Amino acid sequence: MTSTTTIEKGLENGSGSKAAAIKERATKTVEKGVEAAQDTYEQAAFQAELATEQAGEELRKLTASGTKFVRDNPGTAVVGAVGLGILVGLALRGRD
Repeated sequence: MTSTTTIEKGLENGSGSKAAAIKERATKTVEKGVEAAQDTYEQAAFQAELATEQAGEELRKLTASGTKFVRDNPGTAVVGAVGLGILVGLALRGRD
């Protein structure tokens, strides 16, 4: 016998107050669960927003640092770019 059938028979036999109490308790438990899930979601969204802002700030700092290095050392930057290009080309060309 399922719990739904038991509750329905209880309602027919006059034990509706017990079924109503069980329903009320279940409803409150579900509502608390929903509230907890919403709170957890909001906290996770806030943490993700913070992490995104921090990552963006670090990227801006890195970009500024790279730009400053290239402006201060153009020759070194060109040699480094050529060297990197050769390495990438060798890695991607495949074996003959």
